[in-house]
Amino acid sequence: MSASHRFALIPVFLLLAGPGHTRQAQQARPASPAPVSPVMKLMAQGSKLYLAQNYREAIGPYQQALDLEKKNATLTPTMFRVLVDNLGISYGITGDLKHARETFEFGVGKDPAYPLFHYNLACAHAEMDDLDGTLAELALAYKFKQNIVAGEEFPEPRTDDSFQRYLKNPRFLAFLKSTAPSAALVPAAPSAIRGTLLHGGGLPIAGAQVVLQVFADKACARLFDTTNPSSEDSAKVAKCSRDLFSVESNEKGEFIFSGVQPGWYAVRFLFNIEPKPSKGPSADHLDGFLVIYAAQKDVSGRFDTLAQGPAFEFTATQDYRVDFRY
Repeated sequence: MSASHRFALIPVFLLLAGPGHTRQAQQARPASPAPVSPVMKLMAQGSKLYLAQNYREAIGPYQQALDLEKKNATLTPTMFRVLVDNLGISYGITGDLKHARETFEFGVGKDPAYPLFHYNLACAHAEMDDLDGTLAELALAYKFKQNIVAGEEFPEPRTDDSFQRYLKNPRFLAFLKSTAPSAALVPAAPSAIRGTLLHGGGLPIAGAQVVLQVFADKACARLFDTTNPSSEDSAKVAKCSRDLFSVESNEKGEFIFSGVQPGWYAVRFLFNIEPKPSKGPSADHLDGFLVIYAAQKDVSGRFDTLAQGPAFEFTATQDYRVDFRY
């Protein structure tokens, strides 16, 4: 079982800054951080470990978060999917296939039309050498394939380590041929979302965390950019968007997201301001970006500043640049 087929990142900086899912909602927050729910705190702890590939240690806070969620559901559908996926994958990677299967079975019970729960459950069955269970869950994953989040790619079973044992199995191959002909590998589009981060006289910002956020459709993207959104609008954006990928800027301040499907996206940067402003927490607009200086490190202990860019459409027919100079 691999964590590589999809990457779900919790925006830990925003957990520190408080709730709000639109750019304007972030700007409207008071200087004092709003309370963060126990479930989200645990998810932030688990995600810090998960992103560091410390899957065994990530299980504890993730499982506690899921236990709380079972008693009192508070997460948005997107955050629930992140929690179940990351916990189940952590169990699977560390060899605890029983709990991986149970985690994904719980996810399927709550969100039966989400294809990646079925796909990950198929991975667990395959790791346990249960071909019948594998094929049953893969069939459901392909049945609900259209429900995948915009911009997210459906995994390729032929290249997934979980299914390697079945690559010469006639039943498995017949299933892929008859039920999932569209699963054949498709070359990634040559276009990409790329950019450069600079500060102070054109010096590069290296080691910044760059997050690509995807929206379900144009309406969701426009809602994300709404001025003075209502709490209802913010809740809608939380349900129709999610973080898709995360990379770090290189020594030249450059970053790239390749193989991205056409859709609506936004990019945000997490970095450290040097030198530090004389004043405390602040928010400002700079070159179309909403820049928030928190005057303290986020829950990952790495960053004190967020720059959130506006939504944009990526057609995948040519490169799209998101450059930022602080």
